[in-house]
Amino acid sequence: MTIINQLLAARKMFLPKRKPPQDLVAVDFDAAAVRCVRLKLNGAEVAVVAADILPAVDIVDEVQARAFELPKNMESRYVAICVPGDDAVVKLLNLPGAADGQIEEQIREHMGVEEISYRFGYRIVSQTHSETRLLTVAIPEPQVQAACGIFPSGLPAPISVELGGLATMSAFMHGPGKSAQDEAVGVIEFGSRVTYFAFFKKCELLLIRKFDFGHFSLLERIEKSMGVDRQTARNIVVDRSFDISHLVKDLADPFIKQLVISKHFVERRANCNISKIFVPDDQCVSRDWLNEIKAALGLDACTWQPFDDVKLMPGAIPDRFEKCRSQFAAAIGAALSISEESLAESGD
Repeated sequence: MTIINQLLAARKMFLPKRKPPQDLVAVDFDAAAVRCVRLKLNGAEVAVVAADILPAVDIVDEVQARAFELPKNMESRYVAICVPGDDAVVKLLNLPGAADGQIEEQIREHMGVEEISYRFGYRIVSQTHSETRLLTVAIPEPQVQAACGIFPSGLPAPISVELGGLATMSAFMHGPGKSAQDEAVGVIEFGSRVTYFAFFKKCELLLIRKFDFGHFSLLERIEKSMGVDRQTARNIVVDRSFDISHLVKDLADPFIKQLVISKHFVERRANCNISKIFVPDDQCVSRDWLNEIKAALGLDACTWQPFDDVKLMPGAIPDRFEKCRSQFAAAIGAALSISEESLAESGD
């Protein structure tokens, strides 16, 4: 199950060719780093050929964008792009009736943003004669243009632009989500500046929320409180050399309160019990943060990796990235979305 379609414009640009990509690089322009994964697509099989983590690039900074180059082992025909989407709008909409030719106009009306300033995308989550539920997204147009402008001509050619957080959800649903087909579960995606949580019942999206804080928010508080630099702050989170539980609690409380309220709302409305909460197996995510979540929800936090549903070619992931595999989740999710979309179009 793909969490969200590629942006409609990008999707229309590619699908009329009727030839699914066989060679693809997915690039996640996260605020902390650029994560790249090159893949080979052969029907339902997705094989990871190479993976790399590069210095962060601010895509709206023209100087940084012009200087960006993919490593030689990432050269490919097509590129799937993930953007941070700090200013993006994400909503789960319930529209009356079945989806028809007017659905895009209805989405724009309900998103509450100026049409000329945003690019829209959507995914039909469920549909009956009386109601259509959609996951919708609006990404600021300058971000989309900037992301595609990094690859202005030649190869690789942009094939899609997605929000990194939603692409991560796609990776989850292709991996651990498959084993939770008869359960109701929650998923939290901790980004650098944006955090998402979502609840699913039998693989159907019930609720999703976006919050404007992430890893960097905690690092900035550590820097200010302890008078240290960014790298030292990262080390403190990873090796737990200092007690930062009070900083984490102060930062996480509003998020956790909303998480608990949303869990109870979903359980009442969908007549279910959330059985598990999944979090990335990422050393950059504070253990204190996870402990706060466990205590508030009364659930163990299950960790997951994004490579569960793909084939890894020998040497695809360098040894230096073994402890940060989860950071490739958005790139993997974007690639799996392309693969799924191509299979649907071909009828396989």
